[in-house]
Amino acid sequence: MSIEHMKRISAAEEEAVSIRRQAQAEVRRLTEKGRKDAADLLDEAKKQAEARYQEAVRTAEAEAGTSYEARLAEVAKECEALKALAANKLPEAVEVIKGKVVKSSVNR
Repeated sequence: MSIEHMKRISAAEEEAVSIRRQAQAEVRRLTEKGRKDAADLLDEAKKQAEARYQEAVRTAEAEAGTSYEARLAEVAKECEALKALAANKLPEAVEVIKGKVVKSSVNR
């Protein structure tokens, strides 16, 4: 083998080592960039999830408030109906009570 061939082989080997080092550096750079990009995506996803959660809570609270107010109105109507019914039966109740009081007074 001639010296020139040996020099070319040596140069090719040095170039291969250099290319390998560059490739390894590029792999490290790309890996780090991938990790950073993944972390950024994760942070953004967490922020979006938190925003959606907060919106869901606000919506649920609003719906619960509306349901509460509606039920409260229903109960108020029921109470008014019961009061009206009781008011209509008040004279009858007074008569029953008077009758019992009079009977107990007479029996003494």
